[in-house]
Amino acid sequence: MRAMLPNKPWLLLVGFSILAAQTEASKLFPRRTKLTWVNGIAHLPEHMDDPTFVISTAFGNVKVDYCHNPSSMTSESDYMGFLKDGIQASTQQMGRTSSEVDSLVEHLRDALAEVGKSGRVIHIAHSQGSVITWLAAKRLKAEECKRIEIISFGGAATICTSEFPFARCINYYAVNDPILNVVPSAVKTLKSGFSFGGGLEQEIIFLASRTGDPVTDHGLLNPTYLTALLWEGKRYQSIYLSPLGQMVDGAFIAPLASSVCWFPNFAYDVTRRFLLAIFRILIIPLREFIRNAVNLVLNREKENYEPVPSLKI
Repeated sequence: MRAMLPNKPWLLLVGFSILAAQTEASKLFPRRTKLTWVNGIAHLPEHMDDPTFVISTAFGNVKVDYCHNPSSMTSESDYMGFLKDGIQASTQQMGRTSSEVDSLVEHLRDALAEVGKSGRVIHIAHSQGSVITWLAAKRLKAEECKRIEIISFGGAATICTSEFPFARCINYYAVNDPILNVVPSAVKTLKSGFSFGGGLEQEIIFLASRTGDPVTDHGLLNPTYLTALLWEGKRYQSIYLSPLGQMVDGAFIAPLASSVCWFPNFAYDVTRRFLLAIFRILIIPLREFIRNAVNLVLNREKENYEPVPSLKI
């Protein structure tokens, strides 16, 4: 059967005009949004300012609210506190909830209330922050999830629309990120190919290393993930910022986008120092063991050595 078309062509023209007007109006008057983010391990309160500033700049100088995932560390040289952070993240991967999860649930609900029922919350998570987000998602209602977009970097858990009805999920992983050793779902995707959610968008994306250093590549503000963060910022601006806002903010985002460089990131300097300390702790006894073993063998050879008697002519 043929589709029934209006017998007056001008009705089609009016319909298309209304649709075009609605599209342009949505660009001029985009929906309300709220940007939030949650950090990974080893972040003291004073370490939240730099990432918050960079995220805000990348997304067009919009306000960003963070939900601080507190560290057990008391100073930058507190290795025991760093180790406790890692242990806590491991237990959270096994489903253990904590006060950090409670705080994030409240944080996301406050953001949803601020943007209203037609608004959208853009939530960024990094490392342990992703597993905290994964646990928080289990406590959110379906209608709440549908108004939240998740952007995860080097997450200790993958977050996908096949598990939660979020408006959008995207998980970025550097191919040499050490976190992949404890995220089987991401490793499976890396080996098998692509992972899609409810729509056509790929939800787990692997990034080539920009530094060659696994510890560096795990840092949110280091070149590998920063490149993806800047791309997400451009996407956000194209969808949620008005054309006027984009023109004004372009003057600020352009210098950052054109010079992806090393940003100071305390947590990963601590990681490097921590691994170096562990290496030294392990290598010193090993070196002593090898030295003692060699000396033992040489001493035995000396004890068993019998000089060849000289021949008298």
